Amino acid sequence: MRTRRLLVLLLLMTLAGCGTEQEAALPKTAPKTAPKTAPKTAPTATTTPQAGAEDRAAVEALAPGPAGDEADFEWNEPLFHFLADDGQVVDEEPWTACLGNGCWDGAPGLGGAIPAVGSPDALYFAFDYPGWKFHWVTFNPVEEECGGRSTTVRATPVTDRVFRIDPAGRRGQWRVDVFGRGPEGGDAVTSVLWTTRADGAVPAPRATGSLFTDEDGERVAPYGGPELHLADLARTPTDATASWTVTDRAGHSVTVPLRRQRSRCDADGTLSFRGRELTAAELEGLAGPAVTYTVELLLDGTTHTGTARWPQDETAEPPYTRFTFEPPLPAFRP
Repeated sequence: MRTRRLLVLLLLMTLAGCGTEQEAALPKTAPKTAPKTAPKTAPTATTTPQAGAEDRAAVEALAPGPAGDEADFEWNEPLFHFLADDGQVVDEEPWTACLGNGCWDGAPGLGGAIPAVGSPDALYFAFDYPGWKFHWVTFNPVEEECGGRSTTVRATPVTDRVFRIDPAGRRGQWRVDVFGRGPEGGDAVTSVLWTTRADGAVPAPRATGSLFTDEDGERVAPYGGPELHLADLARTPTDATASWTVTDRAGHSVTVPLRRQRSRCDADGTLSFRGRELTAAELEGLAGPAVTYTVELLLDGTTHTGTARWPQDETAEPPYTRFTFEPPLPAFRP
């Protein structure tokens, strides 16, 4: 299954800016494609009804040609095409991808210098394949080698292959990691340097966890014990403990203590936990297909209770499920 690979890639994108470049291996890559002047041809895709004048101008400047075939992808192919502030198009291959003939894992900057796009008001890019979603665009600090705050937002689709990224967080220079997933599976991620001239939105704290998923109509725990991941907190707490309770509709429940997961380079405002695997008897004791997850989270002396209903609250990336906390998790204010 590929669902866990998303977590690995998101963690890799966070760690890549924290002194991990020498720990990852990337296949040898060809030199970066030189920037080219954007062709002044008509767009080949229809913009969304919400597209404004800037969106339409960006589509015309990027002018994506005929869609490619994902099955033909080979390493070093520039799938991403970014519109720089001088009107040129910067072509970039993914530094990690799972397409075509296989999967390649790397990190930003290992295959060559990360290209800069200057200071456009918004960052537009085209992608070679239609139907992809770019829900994980991460703004990473450039100068803070470890422990800086990253912000993850979604790219806004302008056409089926052209997207807009709006500024996020404080203005300044960012390494922007653009991670996408295909409609039939597969993924790709690349990075550019973008200097934003205006402050952007800051996402509310988010919390996702994983335990069960649906496999051929059966409720299964495919990856062991429960996991909980929090991001965009006001800060990383000094003290944090948690427990996870799963309850069926008949009221039968199992509670698992969660262990805090640490790395040598945790991003500010993030927090992760993991618990033991449920026993066969515990799994069999939970009747029916639907369950409720309850997390008791103690952050620096304040208790937050998170709840989620599975499978109702499962995200588009199963088995990850979205939690709602009361009182709300502490939010970051730039």
